[in-house]
Amino acid sequence: MKIILVRHGLTEANMSSLYSLDSTKLSKSGFNVLVNTRRALEKYRIDKVYTSALLRSQQTAKMLGFEDFSPDARINELDFGDFKGQSFVEVRTNYKEFFKEQDKDPFNTRYPNGESRMDLIKRTSEFLDEISKKNENALCVSHGIAIKSCLFWILKDLSDWESFWIENGAITVFDVKSNIKLIEKVNNI
Repeated sequence: MKIILVRHGLTEANMSSLYSLDSTKLSKSGFNVLVNTRRALEKYRIDKVYTSALLRSQQTAKMLGFEDFSPDARINELDFGDFKGQSFVEVRTNYKEFFKEQDKDPFNTRYPNGESRMDLIKRTSEFLDEISKKNENALCVSHGIAIKSCLFWILKDLSDWESFWIENGAITVFDVKSNIKLIEKVNNI
């Protein structure tokens, strides 16, 4: 079976370097990015489509031609808590102590009123464990850091975290056979 992960199309928040809100929508240019993604997905047999519970992933699924999908909050983006809606620069300036703490313990430091990277890895792994038992090819429309965390369902060395970046509209594919999990593609555009 294949698990095909797609990052949502480009949003205004992505282009403005803002921490997205739950209600963030795709920008007009975000739809353009998905033309190639849609074409690339044609070579896969897709049995079931999942999206995060966030609007931008559901808009992406529709742009990719999938009207019938199951939202699942376990593949939502990392919950940035109090940082949502703020610019990256603003947050770096106003929350220096948080980033000092995160530098010391990058996986267990929770965003204020949000979650940690380990929280995200745990919830995405639970989702992947569940769908991998269904033995059907699944398309999962999600988010950059959420998809990055999915890689660590297979990879075990968290020191590789900074080695990955997931572009808007990019495809990441896992091949799962008899409990053997392989990363087939990462960030394919």
